[in-house]
Amino acid sequence: MFSKRTQWTTIPNRISLLVEQKRRRGETIIDLTESNPTICGFDYPEKEILSALSQESVMKYKPEPRGLLQAREALSAYYTSFGIYINPEQIVFTSSTSEAYSFLFKLLCNVGDNVLIPRPSYPLLEFLSQINDIEPKQYRLIYDGEWHIDFESLKMNLTNRTKAILLVHPNNPTGSYITQKEFDEICNLAAEHQCAIIIDEVFLPYSINSDNPKQYILEIPDSVLTFSLNGISKLIGLPQLKLSWIIIQGNSQFRAEVLNRLDILTDTFLSVNTPVQFALPTLLKYAPDIQKQILSRIRSNYTSLLNCFAQSKGSILNTEGGWYGILKLPQKQSDEDWILEFLMKANILLFAGHLFELEQHSTVITSLLPPTNTLQEALREIFHIVE
Repeated sequence: MFSKRTQWTTIPNRISLLVEQKRRRGETIIDLTESNPTICGFDYPEKEILSALSQESVMKYKPEPRGLLQAREALSAYYTSFGIYINPEQIVFTSSTSEAYSFLFKLLCNVGDNVLIPRPSYPLLEFLSQINDIEPKQYRLIYDGEWHIDFESLKMNLTNRTKAILLVHPNNPTGSYITQKEFDEICNLAAEHQCAIIIDEVFLPYSINSDNPKQYILEIPDSVLTFSLNGISKLIGLPQLKLSWIIIQGNSQFRAEVLNRLDILTDTFLSVNTPVQFALPTLLKYAPDIQKQILSRIRSNYTSLLNCFAQSKGSILNTEGGWYGILKLPQKQSDEDWILEFLMKANILLFAGHLFELEQHSTVITSLLPPTNTLQEALREIFHIVE
């Protein structure tokens, strides 16, 4: 009865079963997988946001396939403040980056075509490929104290059915940014194989090293069709308002055709709600303050992570940006067994590294968003268990 594209394993694993049991017993779990900024204690201008969403204009529906022009103009002005000019006509709104990926996969790929995705990366990319009937092929990120693209694995997986190379800048969960040198080489390969580049920039503003900001460093050549993805979920810490966008850059030969086809795709769904589009000019005014709060939190928490395990059997993998830290533990047991031990002994929940296909064994991942005192207390418990 059901399609193969939704033939997923839904049996709970040992970790989710234990968490469920503990919560049924009324136990409090210290959730270090929490990455929802709206419940992590940040100070939002609630009255101003609610006021922006309740304008009289939201009662009039004016469907626009690319999104309301005034919202796209506000976003263009935001990028201009960083010295980057984006024509509002090159911006297409979607309800989420997941939807943006799906639209681009539909735009670029026939059934059975493939896209190249980094490994490790967020499992979402595999699911989105599968439900769009395309094959996700992986290229490795290698670690030698810093993360780098393994170009041999990338070239090995490029075929005449490769329609796009996906870059996550910075990567989730490694926190590694693409260097301009790496990007230039990828552009050469994409031009040679006549495929597009999709750059996921949702964590772009969150550089952990304040002395080495990486925002907006990629210079995009005209030779390659490029799609940049972002949204207010991370940019303004408002995932519940559901607004993301695609910026079309690069190859001007195909740009008009791309926009015509995306107009039909987006007009078919018209998924972006009107209130958030009218509110966007106001919301963007608060982006710097909210980003500042989040940056302060993740930098403080990453420092706590480094300090806690500086003299330990565990070690911290280098992270340049994003919201996550990776802890490599002694290999006496698997990452899943480590997480079960933390849960049983201290009610602490982390991500298992294998979920992101990390090659490093016995790695666990913590969010850097929880309140610093909460994270520090949990890290001390983890340290004592590991030692």
